[in-house]
Parts: sequence; structure tokens; C-alpha cells
Amino acid sequence: MKKLFTVLLAAFVLIGLTSCGNKNGGKDENIVVVYTGSNQAILDLLEPAFEEATGIDVQFVSFASAEGFAKAQAERDDPQADVMNCGGWAEIHSDEDLFIPYKNAHFDEYDPAVTDPSYLSQCNNGNTSVLIYNTELCPIEITGYEDLLNPALKGHIAMGNAIKSNSSYYHLENMLLAMGSDPENQGVDTEQGWEFVEKFLENLDGKIIDSSSAVYKGVASGEYWVGLTYDVGALTIINDGATNVKAVCMKEGVVTKTGGPGILKNCKHLDNAKAFVDYVTSKEWQEIAVTVPGQMTLRTDIEIPEYNDIGLADAKILDCNSDWTAKHKEEIVAKYQALLEKMNFGNN
Repeated sequence: MKKLFTVLLAAFVLIGLTSCGNKNGGKDENIVVVYTGSNQAILDLLEPAFEEATGIDVQFVSFASAEGFAKAQAERDDPQADVMNCGGWAEIHSDEDLFIPYKNAHFDEYDPAVTDPSYLSQCNNGNTSVLIYNTELCPIEITGYEDLLNPALKGHIAMGNAIKSNSSYYHLENMLLAMGSDPENQGVDTEQGWEFVEKFLENLDGKIIDSSSAVYKGVASGEYWVGLTYDVGALTIINDGATNVKAVCMKEGVVTKTGGPGILKNCKHLDNAKAFVDYVTSKEWQEIAVTVPGQMTLRTDIEIPEYNDIGLADAKILDCNSDWTAKHKEEIVAKYQALLEKMNFGNN
């Protein structure tokens, strides 16, 4: 996998040597640069599969999702990537001017309920916030958010940084929605919800972690008893052989999120960016992708392996207005950060 400095150096050199009039930067340049928050297991499969199918060299630059998105925003006048795959529908629609619309080749093969009619977000997968706990160490059975306020768990719960990590932000959003009530705002920004978050943070006792993977790995190793994570992470650690952990959908309800790439405006390899989006939304790739533990698809013509079953069929699914959350995410993050500062969580 290419390192960041290699990707950027290659981009600068090739741009200088090739014609600006060619949509892919010149006849000798056949690459697509993708900023991604995807896990390494997916990237290890996607790189050779895409290159074999298209003959295009894909160069992944990995970030925590929020950091990758922020980098693309900072580079909007001279994008160093062609495709942004750090986040999903809500993130893309929080800064629509950063992307161009494109109706991918497989758009009509998806259920209209999970597609983006603006063609900005190339929705092709989904994810769900879950709780994971160490069955050997945790003194209680974990069934939902309410259990996280149990005094016996204080200092033994881990959560990622909702300011930097999309998966952790989704958990914050899920918690606010599940524990609050306000139909107009879809329950995401309510006094009741924020009161619960503050109580939860008191019991979290400073265990905010910058690495999302450190949450589920830490629960499996026994460093923490309980973790707030996402389905891909939880199922990955379980399918890797961790027999001492259990993942559960919160009894109060879960939000399922659609994710997928967006093509950056003024990108240097537009044709290749479109080819990448066409491939990752295809049935060919999605059949490969769902073999990775925890990886979900939004296609309805693909059978999901049993080991990727997180229990969604029996879970309470919460309705979360993606339009509202896209427009108000910055406000939610700002309130969360202010709450952390109020509670002396340091620089977390």
C-alpha cells in the first residue's frame, strides 16, 4: 500500500509532466487517488480486484474519516485526491460544493430508499453502531445504553473520539436519538439526550481513544470491559477468534447509516474516478466485499454470509433524518466538544 508521501509526490510529478487538457492528466497517467477510511481488510481486496478489472492503478491514502474529509476540504482549490471515501451520505451533504454529481453505472440496481437522488453520494454499503463487551470481565450483561450508566462500569468503558472518527460520531448521534425525544429534530439534539450523554461521559471517566480499532481490540484484550464500536469492527474481532466478547445492538434502538464514495470537484483523474465508483457499486465487487467480516452491502441481490449477521433483523431501527443531521453535524460536534471541556476531558 502506497504511503501518503509517495502518493502526493507521484501526483505532483505526473501533473507537471502531463497535459492539463486530458481528464486523466495525460496519456501516461492512469491512476485514481482515493482518500479512504475503510479498514485494511477491504483495501487489500479492493486494490487488486479494481486494478485487474479496469487496468487503472488505485492509490489509497488512509485517514480517520473526519481527518480525511477535513484534508479534502482544505485542498478544495487544488484537490490531491479524486475520490473521497471517508464517511457517507451525511458527510458528503454537509459540504455539497466539494463534490460533483455522478449517476454511477449501477444506480438503478439499488433500492431507491438507499440511493442519493442528487447523485453526490455513491451509496454502496451500510454500517450500524453496536456495543461490544468482554463476557469474562464485565460484571453485567450489556443490552443497551442504559447499562453504561452502571457505577460498576466506571472507568472500564471505551469510546472513540467523536470529533475525529465518523464511527464514534455515529454512536454519539445514535445515543442522542435513542435517549432523547424530539420528532421535529429527529431526536438528535434534545435536552434529554444531552443529559444522558453527560451522565455517560461521567461513567466513561476519560476513556476516549483516537483509534477506533483500539476500542474493540481493547475489549478483546481485557484493557476495557465495554466498548462503543461499529458492526464491522465488532464482527472483525469476533471472526478473528475472540471468544470472550459479545456484540449487541442497543435495545433502545440503532441507526443504520449508508456509506459510499463521492467524486471530488476539480479532481485530476475524473474518468478514472467515475470508473472507481462504477466498480465499487457493482455486484462483482460487492460479492467480494461481503466476505470481509462486518462488511455490509446495500444491494438486495447479494446473500450476506451468516458470520456477518449482527442481529439487525431483531433490532429496533430508529428513523434518523439524514438531511437534518448533515446540516447540523457541526453543531452537534461543537456541543460535544464543549461538554468534554466542561468535564475536563483534556484535549480529547
